[in-house]
Amino acid sequence: MRVDEGWDEEEGGVVRLRPRAAAPKRGAALQLGLGDILRLLLREAWLIVIVFCVIFGVGALAALKMPSNYTAGASLLMQLSQNYVYDPATGDAARGAIATIDQVVQSEVEILNSTELKKRVIAKLGYKTILPDSPQYWAPKSDAQRQEADQAALKVLQGGFEASTAPQNNVVRLTFKHSDPMAAALILNTWIDEYQVYRRTVFKDTTGPLLERQKQDFDAQLSVADRALQSFLAQHGVGDFQAAKTTYASVYDTVTKSLYDAQSQLATDRAKLAEIEANLKSLSPEMSTERDLDLSVPNKIFALKQQRQELLSRYLPAAQPVKDLDAQIAAYQAMMASGNGVGEQAHKMGVNPIYQDALTQKLNTEADIASLNGRIAQLQDQAAQATAKMQALLGIEAQYNNLSADRDALQNNIKTFTQRIQENDAQQALSKEGLDDTVRVVEKAAMPDKPRSLKRVILILSFLFAGFTALCAGLLRVYTRKGFASADMAARALDLPVLAQAGMKSA
Repeated sequence: MRVDEGWDEEEGGVVRLRPRAAAPKRGAALQLGLGDILRLLLREAWLIVIVFCVIFGVGALAALKMPSNYTAGASLLMQLSQNYVYDPATGDAARGAIATIDQVVQSEVEILNSTELKKRVIAKLGYKTILPDSPQYWAPKSDAQRQEADQAALKVLQGGFEASTAPQNNVVRLTFKHSDPMAAALILNTWIDEYQVYRRTVFKDTTGPLLERQKQDFDAQLSVADRALQSFLAQHGVGDFQAAKTTYASVYDTVTKSLYDAQSQLATDRAKLAEIEANLKSLSPEMSTERDLDLSVPNKIFALKQQRQELLSRYLPAAQPVKDLDAQIAAYQAMMASGNGVGEQAHKMGVNPIYQDALTQKLNTEADIASLNGRIAQLQDQAAQATAKMQALLGIEAQYNNLSADRDALQNNIKTFTQRIQENDAQQALSKEGLDDTVRVVEKAAMPDKPRSLKRVILILSFLFAGFTALCAGLLRVYTRKGFASADMAARALDLPVLAQAGMKSA
């Protein structure tokens, strides 16, 4: 392959061989070595220096114009309090759910960064303290000027204040930058003081009035429910429904027990009466009350025996007088043995006491039976009355339960709301007394003694950016500019042998 060669003139007296008929390969730039790139960059030194100087000059000018600020620091300790515990006004669903410490800290930081709090700080300190270098804002005379001064002060507060937090850490670090060290500490401390006051406004008691209104609502409903229940009881002649129900149930139990006892006693008395009547049939109404006996024969035997004893004192037992007496005694004894010796002289009859006693028991039992019959009838009537009353109460029990349930529910609600109101009042009282431990000041802001500026940082960043941009501009120029710095570079880049090399061609 034949290649036509041409000559290019380049600065520095270097003549480069450039093929005219053949184009360079697409990947020729990839074959440049580090030394080749450095030589090419040296060729673009003026471009690199100009770009670097322009960018670094602009950055240095901006850094020199940066003012020096004083930074005051403080820290706050955030803790979980009742404000972050879910306590619904009604019901118990999810009651007691608490926020995490990160949620508490983020919520408090949002309050710290609120525009309203900044306006309170402006109103407390005035424009002169916040804008010492802008006297035109110190005494605004119109609403427009005041609005302009507020915007300027808000801009200073927004740019100078910063709240730093860390995950799972309840300490918030506050910083404020200002050109005046005393103003920086004063503004930050005022910010903290106003924040502690303002957050009470944010967490102001909105639940208490709602609870009071709802309780008053329940009170009015309870009065209506009481009147409805009283009218219902009066209409049915009942003073206390539950007491009446209990009383009638107790009366029914007592009457039923007494009725069963009376019926048992009646059966006992009837059986007793049947036995007494059977006994009376076997008894005689009259009986012998007195009998007089004829004892003349026993007396004669006794008298003859006495005579015999007297005769024996004078006669022998075999003597005739004694024998005669023995014969008489034997005759009378034989009469006694035959049953004729003792006779009935007189016999009197009277009322049989056993019969009379049985008759008395019969009469008494019959009286008891009559009494029991009357008692049973009365008890049955009382049981029927108690049953009727209980049935009547049972018929109105559903309506009574509805009225009573409404009344009880209202009373329970009033009790619950009263307790909630008291708890809320106690909490608000503690908050007003400054006993709320949600936020504690760990460290107040002190007047900073050393100013801080971004000049050094901006200069370093400007230097690095200017150098990087100048290098990029040089590399861009290297890869977009045609030609090679030497024959070796051309041979490596084009992968072609260099046949000849000549000096710069003169005009």
